Amino acid sequence: MTTLGWTEKWTLRFAVFALLFLALSGFEGMLMRSQQYDINALHSMEQILNQIRPGATDPTTPELYYGMLTVHPIVGIYGFVYMAVFGAFYYLVPTLVKKPIKHPKLVPVNFFLQVAGVMICWLSGFFGLFNAMYTLYWPLPVAFDRVPLYGAIFFMLGAAAIMVNILIFSFNIFMTVLSSASGKKYNFGQFLRSAFGIPRLMKWLGKEDKNAPNMDYNGMPVFIVAVARGSVDTVINAIVLLGAGVLILVYGLFALAGSPLDPMAVNPLVYKNIYWWGLDMVADGNALMYTAGVWYLLIPILTGRELFGAKVVKTVILVDLLVSMGVWSHHLLGDTSQPMFMRILSGQFVTWGEFFTMGLTLFVSVMTIWLARPVKLSPSLKFALASMFGFVMGGIAGLIQANVGLNVVYHNTQWVVALHAHTFLLTGVGSMLFCVIYALVPMMTGVDFKNKLLVNLHLVLWMVGSVGMAYTMGIAGSNGMLRRTIYENGEFSVYTGVAFLFGIVLSLGFLAFLFNLVKTLGLSNVLSLFLPEKWFSKKSVDRLNESSQA
Repeated sequence: MTTLGWTEKWTLRFAVFALLFLALSGFEGMLMRSQQYDINALHSMEQILNQIRPGATDPTTPELYYGMLTVHPIVGIYGFVYMAVFGAFYYLVPTLVKKPIKHPKLVPVNFFLQVAGVMICWLSGFFGLFNAMYTLYWPLPVAFDRVPLYGAIFFMLGAAAIMVNILIFSFNIFMTVLSSASGKKYNFGQFLRSAFGIPRLMKWLGKEDKNAPNMDYNGMPVFIVAVARGSVDTVINAIVLLGAGVLILVYGLFALAGSPLDPMAVNPLVYKNIYWWGLDMVADGNALMYTAGVWYLLIPILTGRELFGAKVVKTVILVDLLVSMGVWSHHLLGDTSQPMFMRILSGQFVTWGEFFTMGLTLFVSVMTIWLARPVKLSPSLKFALASMFGFVMGGIAGLIQANVGLNVVYHNTQWVVALHAHTFLLTGVGSMLFCVIYALVPMMTGVDFKNKLLVNLHLVLWMVGSVGMAYTMGIAGSNGMLRRTIYENGEFSVYTGVAFLFGIVLSLGFLAFLFNLVKTLGLSNVLSLFLPEKWFSKKSVDRLNESSQA
């Protein structure tokens, strides 16, 4: 393996911890799935927690279950997905703009602060039993007679650390691009106007601002355009959720001081709309744009052909950004307090715009591969195709949900979280991140993955497991199985049992990948990412390498 530079080492560190968080998220998911199958599993978990937390109040069954349900998406999204994105972008962005990261000292800050924030949130839910659920619907997070006060305070501190860290990351990425685009330096205002296409509009009107960065026609790489426009949503997401977290934290601190504030001072419906507007930026904003940018970057590299429709994809990303500003109401389609015109306009019609932009993105990506035939199905390209399938499958489920009438039936069921959300996150985004790892490891280290059989095994098990689990629980949802609900009489135990088996298949695929990754990099090289190299004598390094490559 070639000697790794500073940037490559940090990218791999982010990737390793992203995978650890994926494992933790999967562990929690399997625990909750077992509890859905057999309520007695919860009682066993209670006994374990009581041994770990001597003297603490015995948790009730709902507290334990909903505590895990609250932190599960935090670990999966802000642990796995964001850590992987941080690492990949800190390598790809400076490589493409041909300038080093503007503030390299912020890279380790991003790493440690994200790990700390995610772990604080996880501990607050898993052991502190904060169980207001990830939606944090007002006033549930400040109902301290039901939600543990200390758990709420520490959860919000962890969430605040995560959101501040995302802002630091976005600032560093913005400054790196701003300092290098077209060889000029731009201020943030110019960059923001460019992200929303204002210079392009002014050019159409004959009033071009030649001093402004233009992401649509000045030769800026498509991937950088996707990162820039996706990061606008990332910043909005972080600011809104940080504001919600600070608000809840203030209520918690006043309650701790014995002077509780009035929860009704905050309008629940207004709070819900602002909160979902920010939270939605993760899934319907930056996730789609970041994913599109990765496909636009890697597929031409993997196929050796120029991106099909390269002149229009920047416009597609621009439309995606504009559409993402107005789709949050599809999360409130089943909420009768939400005005009907908002449910129809934002929740249904504007949301359909995302299917238009994602459809064009998929078409461009697939056409590039089609026109490049014959192509070598490298590990990265296989997972790129797998991620496209995941977005098609999850998108179709979303299209069904984005209907005021049908959403009444599906909204509060397992259909939404399984066939839509988990398909997007596991089959879509998860496969896309594996695609990135399979591409970046050879780029950075000069070493291809050792075992091709394990690559194929990973692909098959991951796809069968993720699709099978999502489809099984989707059927359960269509038959009436509610989400955020504990079933004590085993009404849906057959579905949850089958889903649990598919979860095991998924886990085996992940283990195959981990084994292949360590085998490829060498155990000593993985350990040296986190431990001082002086701890490894040359003899022990050679021995570790030999054992990992045996």
